[in-house]
Amino acid sequence: MRLRIESVSTNDSSTDDSIRVVTPFGMNRKPLRPEIRYGSLPPPRRPDIRKEIDISEEVVLFYTEDTRSLAQAISVSEEGPSIALGTVRWKTFEDGFPNPFVEDALFLRNRHVAFLASFHSPQVIFEQLSVIYALPRMFVASFTLVLPFFPTGTAERIEDEGEVATAWSMARVLSSIPVSRGGPTSLLIYDIHALQERFYFADTVLPYFQSAIPLLIAKLSQLPDRETVTIAYPDEGAWKRFHKQFTGYDEVVCTKVRDADKRLVQIKEGDARGRHVVIVDDLVQSGGTLIECQKVLSAAGALHVSAFVTHAVFPNRSFERFSPENGDSNSGFAHFWVTDSCPQTVSEILDRPPFEVLSLADSIADCLRLFE
Repeated sequence: MRLRIESVSTNDSSTDDSIRVVTPFGMNRKPLRPEIRYGSLPPPRRPDIRKEIDISEEVVLFYTEDTRSLAQAISVSEEGPSIALGTVRWKTFEDGFPNPFVEDALFLRNRHVAFLASFHSPQVIFEQLSVIYALPRMFVASFTLVLPFFPTGTAERIEDEGEVATAWSMARVLSSIPVSRGGPTSLLIYDIHALQERFYFADTVLPYFQSAIPLLIAKLSQLPDRETVTIAYPDEGAWKRFHKQFTGYDEVVCTKVRDADKRLVQIKEGDARGRHVVIVDDLVQSGGTLIECQKVLSAAGALHVSAFVTHAVFPNRSFERFSPENGDSNSGFAHFWVTDSCPQTVSEILDRPPFEVLSLADSIADCLRLFE
């Protein structure tokens, strides 16, 4: 899109014929509808200076305090469109209820707008929803909600009458996001627990399920022992969820069997002997299952055991259970890769062996390009 600005010379030297363009979202960011302030210009004569300014399509990305670091990484990514960071002032009333304020709201008109959310705690969901519901109504060209971790995804079914499938509840809440000028909201989620949860959303939003597995595959290709890598799954559910993305890799599938009041992990199929085995799952909470899998795989002859999960939830600092013991990789994990989908834990595990964070920034930026 091009904005043509014409400077007009007049015979009246006292006339202020300057034109000022205000760009609130950052250096070299040009709004589609800039604020233009004119002086008292007489009827223009034939212009003697003519300038053309190219205005590139860009996305204005809003974020929370928790997702600030990821938003900044997305904004400098070379994978997607030009991304400017918007600002929300996260204020509260005296009674504690949220009183957020979206800065430069008028400049959002006809812009592609996105919001990077983190629903890591029930206490923060309402204040974020207040902004999420407001942004599409600001006459934006399109609206995208980036929710890397769908927190209630594991509660997607009921087995006894009286249980509540909160995954469905959250999906209904997000389905109530107002339709923007450009149509339904695009909803970006990474490695949701069960693919069938897409049917929990109404037609007013368009869920776009993405995976972080390509980040892991890229990392595995850089390992010095990449030729010995075998992918392991802690249960049949993880195998069904991810095995199609690991074409060409040997696999080990674990399973859980009941022994009295205990559930034990056993190898169902595959051979771990002499291999660098990487356990893959969508999320980790306390980490008990991963630790049991590591012990079983090491006992079965695995040379090294590593793990990858997209969502490192780690309540109650449970990540502390994964520190290597006495520096012996066979008594712990050689590597533990996670993404930054749960920003509240990333700062806790940075530079803490065996953890390494694989950022979703480039992947998110690339998806935002698709949603323009």
